[in-house]
Amino acid sequence: MKSALGTAVYPSSVVHSPSEHSNKGYLFIHITKTAGTSVAEALFEELPSHYSAWQYRVIFGRSWFNQAFKFCFVRKPWDRLYSAYSYLRGGGWDVRARAWYEEHLSGVEGFESFVMDWMTEERLSSHVHFRPQMSFICDHRGRVLVDHVGYFEELEADFESIAARLGRPATLNLSNTSMRADYRGAYTTPAMIERVRSLYHQDVTSLGYRFSGLAQRMTVVNHRTVPAMVPDLKCDAGA
Repeated sequence: MKSALGTAVYPSSVVHSPSEHSNKGYLFIHITKTAGTSVAEALFEELPSHYSAWQYRVIFGRSWFNQAFKFCFVRKPWDRLYSAYSYLRGGGWDVRARAWYEEHLSGVEGFESFVMDWMTEERLSSHVHFRPQMSFICDHRGRVLVDHVGYFEELEADFESIAARLGRPATLNLSNTSMRADYRGAYTTPAMIERVRSLYHQDVTSLGYRFSGLAQRMTVVNHRTVPAMVPDLKCDAGA
């Protein structure tokens, strides 16, 4: 059952209660369009919430929050944005998502127009799927509040590591995915690539991304992301 405080923090009937985690010592911060539904279903047999890390801290209190193991998954901003657009265009999760698309995006003529004309700094907060990833895991001072960042690009290995850390052996089956082509083919001009880089600059730099893929895995040290000690040998080549 969602607490009154939780309801005030995030007044949405769609969001599932996080109360069951309060006795288990961990929190999964679900950043949308990063395989979060699949991760939550595999580890916890439930749908994930859309609370930000700072909202969990309000709900549970700093003492418990600071002791809990907090983790998330992140994804290339260009890939994530194309996934979000395709997902909403395809009908989304429910009738409300479909209604939002019809009201806001039905008149947009394709992905290029969406990126170049519709997307603005102000509209990053217009839908949860467009929010910058760092906004889910940072407080108002920009301090990173999670302990571990998993990567969509290394989903299977990172999921297995987290499952082992939680002592919850599980099999990951991808769900809630959008049917679409590879994101790189959707960015037909350099201007589109640069536009997304500018809109999601903090995600790109703080999470170690470039358009072609993962340039450098990052880890969390003293509430900020820093390059991991061992370079990611599977990162893509190119700009």
